[in-house]
Amino acid sequence: MKRRKKKMIIGIGAVLLIAALAWFLIQKDSSSQERYVMTKIDRGDLESVVSSTGTLGAVTTVAVGTQVSGRIAKIYTDFNKTVKKGDLIAMLDTSSLLMAVSEAESSFEKAKAQLKQAKQDLDRTQYLFKENIKTKNDLEQAQVNHESAMANMKSAQSSLERSRINLGYASIYAPIDGIVISRSIDVGQTVAASFSSPTLFQIANDLEKMQILANVDESDIGQIKDGQEVRFTVQAQPDRTFTGQVSQIRLEPTTVNNVVNYTVVISVANKEGLLLPGMTATIDFLVGQAKNVLRVANAALRIKPTEEMLEELKKQFTARMGNRPGTAPGQPQAGGPQSPAGGGFQGFSRNGNGNRPKDVALIWYLDASGKLKASRVKTGITDGQQTEIKSDELKEGMEVIKTINLTPEERTAGGPPRMRIL
Repeated sequence: MKRRKKKMIIGIGAVLLIAALAWFLIQKDSSSQERYVMTKIDRGDLESVVSSTGTLGAVTTVAVGTQVSGRIAKIYTDFNKTVKKGDLIAMLDTSSLLMAVSEAESSFEKAKAQLKQAKQDLDRTQYLFKENIKTKNDLEQAQVNHESAMANMKSAQSSLERSRINLGYASIYAPIDGIVISRSIDVGQTVAASFSSPTLFQIANDLEKMQILANVDESDIGQIKDGQEVRFTVQAQPDRTFTGQVSQIRLEPTTVNNVVNYTVVISVANKEGLLLPGMTATIDFLVGQAKNVLRVANAALRIKPTEEMLEELKKQFTARMGNRPGTAPGQPQAGGPQSPAGGGFQGFSRNGNGNRPKDVALIWYLDASGKLKASRVKTGITDGQQTEIKSDELKEGMEVIKTINLTPEERTAGGPPRMRIL
């Protein structure tokens, strides 16, 4: 009976010991999971873009005005009408212009008659001068009168030609083939061209070929090239993505709120006619592409190491140095973790940044036994959410640390931030 009771006590003790061990392992794994938020490395395509906004417009838009003042008598076109070069599109009232032509013709005929009279007087005076009847002063006066009459006739002729040209300006013709996108006059309206030519119509040359004028920040303009592919959307077609190409980078800068921008011209095909002048385009300039590459969330590259991570980093570095020929295990070398010129994990200081190259980063993960490990990777392009990585150690499907959950003590002490920008 005592032996049976003893076996029972031993059995209960063993069960309790196993339960305690299982609870310890579960708690350890649970705390590890609570300490780190993980993300998986996957494989896929990435695109790096520069974003901007711009305004759609026709490649060629001509403002049609008038060179003479007057009242609009007739209009022969309207909004959205197609016109050909040379088509009559409007007519000014010609009453006052015809009167001006008539007055100019009268002035010209009068000047012509005066010239004829002056020529006859000059011929007569020259004859009488030869007969010693007229003096030299009389001859010179007759010559002056004749020259003055010739000048008056030329002036009258110029005025007549000007008045006839102005009469021709009363008929307003389309200067190009295109579509009328703006009409700012009505019949009976008076337009004044005294100081500047008023705009009567705006004609867009061809809305099947349009352009976007985009403002690009000076920090991004170096990534924009002629012929570069562009994708954009407009609010009127939210489910459609349109494409275009960079056709010009204008060198004149514009400064708005102390920000320097450059105008980039984007050529756009508009065969379907869905794009209209004045629409606002949200633009992505495609500056880089990568196909079927390893990708990781950007947050995994922005981790600032904790003290625990730094200790693990030192161990890995020391082990690597110790395995090199001529190096005693555990012996630090010049160019170690404290030296930006060192090998291995060079340049990673306590803030996780140091003087490392911009295309190099550390990714942290847990090995099969749950221990922290760091892997040095080379980074490529990013789409703002994920970044291309190149590594011999990390594989597709591996889980890596995305963020670190700080303990209350770390939060109180202002512990390491969860992320930093590369």
